[in-house]
Amino acid sequence: MDKLYQEEAFAAQEAMDKEIMQTSDTTVHVFDPDIHPEQKRAEAERDIPPNLIPDFRNLGHRKGLQTELGTYDVHEVMQALASAQLKPIKPTDIQVSRTKSRRMSTASPRSPKSPTNGTIPSARIPDHWNIGWTSLSSRPNPGGATHLRANEKNNDPTTEILFLLFRGEGLQDTIMIFVVGIGAWTLATFGFGVATFLFLCLAVGLYLQLDYQRFHRQASDDIHREMVKQSLETNAETVHWLNTFLQKFWLIFEPVMSAYVIENIDTYLVDYLPGFLDSVRLTTFTLGSTPFRVDNVKTFLNTEPDTVCMDWTVSFVPNDTSQMTMKQVEQKMNPKVVLNIRLGKGMVGAGIPVLVEDMSFKGQMRIKLQFTSKFPHIKMVEACFMNKPLFDYVLKPIGGETFGFDVNNIPGLQSFVRDQVHTILGPMMYYPNVFSFNLEKFFAGELDITQANGVLAITVYSCTPLQSGDFSGASISPFVRFYLDKAQELGRTSVLPNTLEPRWNETHFLLLNNLTSILTLELRSQNNNTKDRRIARTHFDLHELSEEASGEASGLELLMTRRGKPICHLKADMRFLPVSKPTYLPDGTVEPAAESNSGVLRLTVHECRHLGGTTVSPYAVVMINGAEKMTTPVFKRNPNPKFERPVEVVVLDKTEIYLRVLIKDSVAFGEDTLLGVWRGYLMDMLQQQAKNDGWWDLYLRERKTGGRIRVSMQWKPVVMKELALGVTGFGLYNPPIGVVRLSLWEARDLRNVEAATGSKSDPYVRVMSGSRICARTEAIDNNLNPEWTEIHYIPVHSMKEDLVLEVMDWNAKTSDKSLGSAVLHMRDIVYQQTKEENGTTHTWYIASPPKIDKWAPLRAVGRKSAKGELHYSAEFYPTMALPKLASEPAATTESSSEPSDAPETVTVTPNHNDIETTAPLYDLNGFPVNYTPDNVIDLRTYDCGVLTVRIHEVRLRRVAKAYAQILVDSLTPQFKTAKVKGRVLPFNEAGDAFVKEAEFSRVVVEIKPSDSDENDDIKLGYWVDTASNIIRHIQQRQRRLIPRTDADRQEDDDDDGDWYPLLGSDGAEIRLSFCYAPLMNFHLSPDESLENQGNLTVTLLSARNLKAVDKSGTSDPYVVFTIDGARVHKSITIKKSLSPVWRNEQFVVPIQSRRCSSFRIEVFDWNQFQGDESLGSGGISLASEFIESFVARDVQIPLAGPPDVTGTVRVRFLWQPQLLAKRKTHTSVLSSTTRMLTGVMGLTSSHTTSVFDLPPTISPARSISNRAGANASAHSRTPSLAVTDTSLRSQEHEITASETGNAGGVVKVTLMEARGLRGVDKSGTSDPYVRVTVDQQPVFKSKVIKKSLTPVWNESFNYTVARKPTIIDFKIKDYNRFSHSVDLGECRWNIWELLPSGSATTVDKWLRLYPSDSGEIHVKIEFSPH
Repeated sequence: MDKLYQEEAFAAQEAMDKEIMQTSDTTVHVFDPDIHPEQKRAEAERDIPPNLIPDFRNLGHRKGLQTELGTYDVHEVMQALASAQLKPIKPTDIQVSRTKSRRMSTASPRSPKSPTNGTIPSARIPDHWNIGWTSLSSRPNPGGATHLRANEKNNDPTTEILFLLFRGEGLQDTIMIFVVGIGAWTLATFGFGVATFLFLCLAVGLYLQLDYQRFHRQASDDIHREMVKQSLETNAETVHWLNTFLQKFWLIFEPVMSAYVIENIDTYLVDYLPGFLDSVRLTTFTLGSTPFRVDNVKTFLNTEPDTVCMDWTVSFVPNDTSQMTMKQVEQKMNPKVVLNIRLGKGMVGAGIPVLVEDMSFKGQMRIKLQFTSKFPHIKMVEACFMNKPLFDYVLKPIGGETFGFDVNNIPGLQSFVRDQVHTILGPMMYYPNVFSFNLEKFFAGELDITQANGVLAITVYSCTPLQSGDFSGASISPFVRFYLDKAQELGRTSVLPNTLEPRWNETHFLLLNNLTSILTLELRSQNNNTKDRRIARTHFDLHELSEEASGEASGLELLMTRRGKPICHLKADMRFLPVSKPTYLPDGTVEPAAESNSGVLRLTVHECRHLGGTTVSPYAVVMINGAEKMTTPVFKRNPNPKFERPVEVVVLDKTEIYLRVLIKDSVAFGEDTLLGVWRGYLMDMLQQQAKNDGWWDLYLRERKTGGRIRVSMQWKPVVMKELALGVTGFGLYNPPIGVVRLSLWEARDLRNVEAATGSKSDPYVRVMSGSRICARTEAIDNNLNPEWTEIHYIPVHSMKEDLVLEVMDWNAKTSDKSLGSAVLHMRDIVYQQTKEENGTTHTWYIASPPKIDKWAPLRAVGRKSAKGELHYSAEFYPTMALPKLASEPAATTESSSEPSDAPETVTVTPNHNDIETTAPLYDLNGFPVNYTPDNVIDLRTYDCGVLTVRIHEVRLRRVAKAYAQILVDSLTPQFKTAKVKGRVLPFNEAGDAFVKEAEFSRVVVEIKPSDSDENDDIKLGYWVDTASNIIRHIQQRQRRLIPRTDADRQEDDDDDGDWYPLLGSDGAEIRLSFCYAPLMNFHLSPDESLENQGNLTVTLLSARNLKAVDKSGTSDPYVVFTIDGARVHKSITIKKSLSPVWRNEQFVVPIQSRRCSSFRIEVFDWNQFQGDESLGSGGISLASEFIESFVARDVQIPLAGPPDVTGTVRVRFLWQPQLLAKRKTHTSVLSSTTRMLTGVMGLTSSHTTSVFDLPPTISPARSISNRAGANASAHSRTPSLAVTDTSLRSQEHEITASETGNAGGVVKVTLMEARGLRGVDKSGTSDPYVRVTVDQQPVFKSKVIKKSLTPVWNESFNYTVARKPTIIDFKIKDYNRFSHSVDLGECRWNIWELLPSGSATTVDKWLRLYPSDSGEIHVKIEFSPH
């Protein structure tokens, strides 16, 4: 039955083809649907003159550029580029073959060969010639300059004067009168006859007649022109001449157009083939013998000089016979298209002929042409329909022309199809939408890789957090897409699902022809169910890259907006990489293009032949280095497919490229089978393709299959050395080049943003590098002329890393407001130096004198005028910059540079043999380098430097969304990572900070929940250690790398880090690695030392030989302590004693500057009825040698005063350096005594018993007096002080590794009382109780005190502790019988922070509760060691 049906269908189709051929006046193409497209084209071209058919087969298949890596990750891209730069460059001898047939050309259509400037040949035209109207007129050329000197006006003054004198007909008439007069005088003077006079009159008459005729013609032309102009403005003109031309030209051109359709239709049909169809083949095709007509044209006159705008009424009605002769009607042929559509899958299916005929069309189009001086002299073509066009057709899917039924007769179907067409075309070209086509760019070959001028490398890092309130609906899955001048998409980033803080860290490449376009970056959100929605977009003028010598724009923060509203900032880097081209020198020689291992490869899969029988459905898969780059559509039931599919790839290292093209057969109900494989290395294929015209044999299981494939490759080298030197933007960490010492002194005349509340601004300064906050000062309350006098050290990484000094107004409940900002440019304080030595370029940075000390105006965002000034000073200190070692012999000089644009730092250890022979004694700045006996740079001798901490990942016990922050000797973080959600948090980010004193500096890494900020003390865990221990670990690692081979050392040099436990967590871990770049010529001022700030513990012990003032011969003494004139403590009174002894008389006072503070005591005699009488006073300098860090010393302070004053007072001092919080609300791990790190707080690795497998040998603490000199003296009348060293150093400071793991004891904690609690009940009071946890395990709960804000408990408990970090948490809660308890406040401490020593001791102190203003709790802790 199926066979009979197929025979009937074939017979009907054959009869229809025969009738069409007999009645047609033009060429009708009929052929076997299963033959190869080349054979179809050959049949269609038999009667067509050669060179008439254009080849546009590669249009419409461009996609974004890929790399051979299969990933856009910026780290992997940079690593591959760095590896390619170190390899020798192999020359690529590419001869792009031209096949025997012109039809095999793969390039896009190009313009005819024209000169470089794109206008006319200028070499044969002298400059002094006048060519064209522009050479004689001052009017500019509307199409732009032609860059030909002979086309430009000659501004010769003599020529201008003559032109002015002899222009115009009035001047000619005047000259004629003078000529006639002089002629008449000559005739009369010399006696000429009447004949001569008559001849003169005849000449004058002829001149007047000619002048009158010329005037009449010009006047008639002007009148006619004005009438035509008015007619054009109001009426449309007919163009019968054009229709006559089209009628004759159509019969010649129609076969050419049909041949083009025949050749390419198979390639395009597969892109739009529905899934339920097996294949679609064109069996009959003709466009008819009647061309389209232009019914009328209306021209708009008031347009730009280079623009023509017209409204065309166009119709295509082949059935119209009104203007045809009888013979033409008999020979008329309507358009007919017959498609053989095969339904079903595989063997289960049948072919059905579908006939489409009698197509007609009519519509009004607006066409706008913009002209240019360059070929093709039409720059832009814009077209649109002014109204919906009318169209009609006859569709007979079954039965053919004889028995077919027009499906448009089905009610509603024709209107439905018409509405669908309008819906599709409306957004593209229905007015006011315009379809634009740039002919200039098209003929310039922008779609041809051989015409590309360079590659734009875009590194997209992240964007600032998006606000969920700005978007409605479901979650956001953002990605960024790129396009030029609102054209087609050139590429896009990966999609990050369900995040408001996207971080891509991807490098993408775009192929460019010039830098005159506008690059648009559009942030969109992917939606699997509906259309992707646009979030925001931004524009970047690529012309800015051409203005930079390096073609680079790094550290960009592009403002992305939506409907004019700012949404976020996109952080990105851009660099234009020009392709290598030969250089034409002035002497006529040609310098060849620079070779490179990197470049752009275009691989085009053209076609295959002889793949098997007619049942195969082949498609091609292109793979580069095992990664799939392109898959062609399936060509159903076609053994000779013509793919014509190109793929463009940015090749980072051509020596590593391995190509594979797999030809597979698509099987409907089974697994696709492999028909053949073409494979090979890129370098080999580039050299061989010229020998075989691009044809290659297909192999299967190492045997030839008989099939062949045509593949072409085009290679454009691109020098990517600068890109391989490293990205200097946000995503990749670059080694520091130095440190900026920034002194923030004061500000004046600031804006008052709180005037409405009757208050003043609370200003502070924050220092920003990009969007990262590097440092900030304290906030000064209610002051428009604040003084800070703070010094901050900011690491910088490149000359482009400018710092923004922004003055902010502090607010407790709302966001801080900006009062204005100033910019500190690195070029003002840093100078880059380079030196060539042995083929190696050395780069380092020095300070640019003099130091900056200025008042800078503060400019607010969006304001032109400045308000207020900031006084600051800045100077630069470089880090150690070692000269680069010479390249190995195997590598070339050109590719031996390290992938970093910053000077080499000491964290990368060179080869051991090189150190012994070539280790530099001085760095590039001329400072000596310190080495250990085994030739490793001795980092421990450098007390100041930049410490880099790389946070690899964190492992938590439960899923959480968190971020990490780094604090080094600061209460504010110097670096924050992005927020990551999961049980494993892969941060993989690095930050750095300045280390003032490695011996005392502490490094803290905190893991905080995503919803917390600086003011919260909530942490998921933290890690802490001394900078000296970290530097010792770095140096030990360098020492371990020396004996290894180069390969092993390179593998270990990546430093994947070590695992450490997180304190304050339930078993979480963190993986960290470190680098250290020391400062060479830097000396820290004693005023900035970490020892200069801290807590002073004063214990009053006794006094002796006091003056007796009572009648009993004794006194009732007590002591008053003052610091800087402020009273800080008063002791109890000891009755009737001249040598009193005080017990438990101790207090702790914070000292902001030890060197600038004065300590005084005064002894009084207590009197009940009379005023207290002074028994003498004394003092001591806190910067003297009598007070030393971490050492409790007893000092005898002699009393001075009137001559009869005698005696001394014995006081014990303990100085504990500590960062003191001066901000309004903040707590940190660092806001505790430094002893925590130098002693028990050294953390252990997950596989060792000490911090870095090193015993924590701590050098003795240095007294600040050693750096200050012996300049501190006592009071002028004070005798020498007697000092007793209680030798607490060994107990508090030197704890061995064994003691760290084993020593411990019993802690007795007594909960005494609380004060200043919040009232949360309706009565204004609370019902407080205390819950105590140790290492997150509950250990005690106190009783409930009803209705009190000052509860007293006096309850205690015992707990056994080991000599390791132990976190004790006191949380006060309000008890509620029928609801949950309410938190009133909390404080969390390491118990060893509270205990001043490791021996038996007692601590009795008030602890502040957080959040702020939550009150205090009074606890007493007694420790008894085992």
